[in-house]
Amino acid sequence: MTIILRQAMQHEAKDLLQLVGKAGLQSEGIKDSIENYLVVVNDEGETIGTVGLERIGNDGLLRSFVLKQKYSSESLLLKLIDKILVYSKDKGVETLYLLTKAVHMFESLSFKVIPKDKVPPHIENADHVKNNAASGAELLAYALDS
Repeated sequence: MTIILRQAMQHEAKDLLQLVGKAGLQSEGIKDSIENYLVVVNDEGETIGTVGLERIGNDGLLRSFVLKQKYSSESLLLKLIDKILVYSKDKGVETLYLLTKAVHMFESLSFKVIPKDKVPPHIENADHVKNNAASGAELLAYALDS
């Protein structure tokens, strides 16, 4: 099976909204920032994954990191993470943040847990972070400017 990773297009917003919604994640902002989303498409044209970048000043927040379970594999996950890291760096992002419950997985990829008292105010005040503060997710960071 061939897998294509590429920038999302406006006409794919509906597919991304459905994919993210089925994963139980918040989908607000996808339509308005579709140009900052990457999609994973199989050789049949089915959207099987996505990840988005929300810009917050010089930093970024990973959003809607989803892969359909039947296509989920470590190699595909790593490709998607690598692609969003390169994409974010190309966009001038200095530090990339991520809210996740899968802390161990992202720590193994050099993301660092940010203690609650060390969260920068511009990240702490982001709607996505505030809306998910009580979800049990941890905030992690990855420095891209090094």
